[in-house]
Amino acid sequence: MNLQDVILTPVVTEKSQDLETIGANSKKGTRMVKYTVKVHVDANKTLIKEAFKKIFKVTPSSVNVQVYRGKIKRFRNMPAPRPHWKKAVVTFRDGASIDFAKEA
Repeated sequence: MNLQDVILTPVVTEKSQDLETIGANSKKGTRMVKYTVKVHVDANKTLIKEAFKKIFKVTPSSVNVQVYRGKIKRFRNMPAPRPHWKKAVVTFRDGASIDFAKEA
């Protein structure tokens, strides 16, 4: 898999925005910032970490991955499955920042 295809889009929710700002404003010794992104379904933690190193030129300290199974919805009385997707929460130490708009 190409590393450019691993990271799909940033997840913009209220919770993900709080993770970015709370980590940057922490009063502990190390400043940790967490970014939430939607990743390819076949990507694992190692591929996600390598993709962030190559694309954004920052090294993540940890990667947490969650898999969401697609729901079965009904469309015109027929079952229509929604696709499965995967979300990754990537943690950076020392307040590293990423601008997703610039890298697009």
